[in-house]
Amino acid sequence: MLTFKTQFPLRSVAVMDDFMGCCKQWISGSPHTLLGDLKCASPQGVYEADGERAEFLLSQTADSQVGGVKYEKADSDGIHWTTEVVGCRSNSGEFFVSVQLSVDAEVPVEKLDKGRRPYILKLLMEKFSGGEDGRLLVDDSPLYLAEEHQDLAADIICARAESAMPVVYVSRHGDGSLSVDPVRLAQWVSAMAHVVVEPSRSFSTALSREVFGENPYGGAVAIYWPDGIGRWLYLPDRWKEPGELQFAIARKVRNSLLYHRTRQECTWSHLQQCVANDRFEEIRKSRAGSLEEYVAHFDNEIAEQRKKMAEQGEEIRRLHAQLNRVKFSGWDTESVAGDAVSTIELASSERDLYQGEQLSAVLDALRRAAESAEDNSRRRHILNAIVDSNTSEGERDIITARIKDLLSQYDSMNPSIRKGLEALGFEISQDGKHCKLTFRGDERYPFILSKTSSDHRAGKNAFTDMKKKLF
Repeated sequence: MLTFKTQFPLRSVAVMDDFMGCCKQWISGSPHTLLGDLKCASPQGVYEADGERAEFLLSQTADSQVGGVKYEKADSDGIHWTTEVVGCRSNSGEFFVSVQLSVDAEVPVEKLDKGRRPYILKLLMEKFSGGEDGRLLVDDSPLYLAEEHQDLAADIICARAESAMPVVYVSRHGDGSLSVDPVRLAQWVSAMAHVVVEPSRSFSTALSREVFGENPYGGAVAIYWPDGIGRWLYLPDRWKEPGELQFAIARKVRNSLLYHRTRQECTWSHLQQCVANDRFEEIRKSRAGSLEEYVAHFDNEIAEQRKKMAEQGEEIRRLHAQLNRVKFSGWDTESVAGDAVSTIELASSERDLYQGEQLSAVLDALRRAAESAEDNSRRRHILNAIVDSNTSEGERDIITARIKDLLSQYDSMNPSIRKGLEALGFEISQDGKHCKLTFRGDERYPFILSKTSSDHRAGKNAFTDMKKKLF
């Protein structure tokens, strides 16, 4: 069972010999190994001890170097752990690495431990961090954006940053504080995801107009996937402690990476194929190989291809199981805030005009439905459970309070009111004696205000109309 998978670039100055040396250091430096010092071990070879096996392979192709290790270890309970670490360095200097951890039991067990993330990741980050992942650098420290980095933030959110790793985007509360410790979070997800921290709450407001409200606000945290398939949004009020929220984010990153396709050139099967091709070329060029050698070579190649097909079939079955779980049941049993609860995923063709908009609307409707349901009925219990287990935290109360403040004494569209409304996401155009307001690019809800008004209730009436239609 695959329990861990990630892939990331090393810095371009890294060379294959140093990478292979790091793999050897990882194994021989473990206090639990019986393999001894592998520092002087051959670039290719198999090393075995009681319950342990390490196989090193290395290949040079016309376009790249590929190398890695497959390390297997069985514990006293009959649990078999397999870690595959493969690196591919192209002639252009790009150096990508994949790390996979699998666990299997020799005897039936009730539950298999997923295991910790392999220690090799810590060594690789210590020695080779700084790899260019699109417009981001691979590091175990967070990236703190500056106010002038709005274009980079927009590219991350809109999947234009050309990165291979997901990005954890951390927003700020109105007072500038954060819901998580970005330094610790970056360490937890290092070599799996980037952690990016925005500079200020005003940065969020300006960014929102550029990314159509897809950025998190007010202390929320979002995970963005590099292929643009969507995001996971975390509202901080659902967790009692920052550590719980950080753990939930790290767990989501780890679990989701299991379903991301590994680069073909960074798989163990590809490395084995490259080594087999090297051996065949040696036999062909020497012309000294016997028929038995050729037959043995092709038998090995066929066996590896069958193994590769079996691995791909297993991955397809795993993806089908994940798809069916979401498609047919609609339930996700991932725990929230440390408690195993069920969550319901609802599709919508609308986008949020502000953070938490649709969630707030749904919870309001469910709250009213619960109040009208029969006392002590299953329907009321279900609806109350959903409402009580979720928060409608978002920008609604903040936005409405600010609009009310701006329009309460409205008598004209002066520069101060215009600037305040635009900061909230309103677009203001003038037509004769009136101003037309649209909220965050949605033309379906226009609002009209007189440039100057003698009616002291004009602003209050406009606010009431906005609240009914938008909030």
